[in-house]
Amino acid sequence: MAAGCGRRFDAGDAPARRCNLERFLEATTPVVTPSSSSKEGVKGWSQSEADDSLPFFTLGDLWDAFRECSAYGTAVPLVLNGCSDGVVQYYVPYLSAVQLYGGYRRQTGPSRTGAEESDSDLEHETSSSTNASSAQETSESSSGSEASSDDGESGSCHEQLLFEFFESESPYQREPLADKICSLAKRFPELQTLRSCDLSPASWISVAWYPIYRIPTGPTLRDLDACFLTYHSLSTQFAGDSSHGLKPTTATATACARTPVTAKWLPTFAMASYKLKGAAWTPGWRDRQLAASLAQAADAWLRLLRADHPDHRFFAARRVPSRRW
Repeated sequence: MAAGCGRRFDAGDAPARRCNLERFLEATTPVVTPSSSSKEGVKGWSQSEADDSLPFFTLGDLWDAFRECSAYGTAVPLVLNGCSDGVVQYYVPYLSAVQLYGGYRRQTGPSRTGAEESDSDLEHETSSSTNASSAQETSESSSGSEASSDDGESGSCHEQLLFEFFESESPYQREPLADKICSLAKRFPELQTLRSCDLSPASWISVAWYPIYRIPTGPTLRDLDACFLTYHSLSTQFAGDSSHGLKPTTATATACARTPVTAKWLPTFAMASYKLKGAAWTPGWRDRQLAASLAQAADAWLRLLRADHPDHRFFAARRVPSRRW
């Protein structure tokens, strides 16, 4: 069962010593309720030899976490003029990009089910803007290609791109995230059933957050009209391993601490922004360092996977140099 994005905010919440960027990251952190793990994969896509006790969630659970905020927006409490003024701004999430990688276990002997699936059954859906074969080559080079070269009884495990989507429509023509997923799942049903423990650490999603309205309103609040791309890992194969560089920010760590212990949170490991005014969002040196670090992480991640992310290209081309903040 999905737990939603971030945590609920009350009108009496104290501003605390957090910049508005941290408050945004905390409010938009996806949170889902995991299940117990098992080694049985989905339609032949099998997890690596991981700890059987690691928790997992299905992608359907994750999309459910976005259902309410896709319809009504996510409330982000922001502060102005230090801490004297407050405003609640609502953001709607849109699916910006997603890539799902998994290990397909090929049988070297007779299939246990009596017949092997044909290669056509394993074709993944791709957007028209990206070449599938080049993406698969990237997966093999960046993720270690084959998980095992041992042709044992169960065969060898190969990393493959299962599905990808990169949004290219104008923001004003997009469907909210939950609606977009329903459309894509008609062509790729596994978008609802794949489990996080069956996805490799190269699997990720980017969510575009656009403001829709704020309470109260007013022309003096234009400095808060920022848009964001947040990046989240979708794999729980190595839930206790931090060697992949997906380190949580202070804000997402706070969000995790305030969620039930049974919930699984997907911290923002990278971010891009547009119309981000430093005075309103990142007033301090430490705050500016946080924004710069997350932006650099997004650049590095997309270079690693050789992924052409249209939204990121748009945001990066309009990025305000840090020396002007």
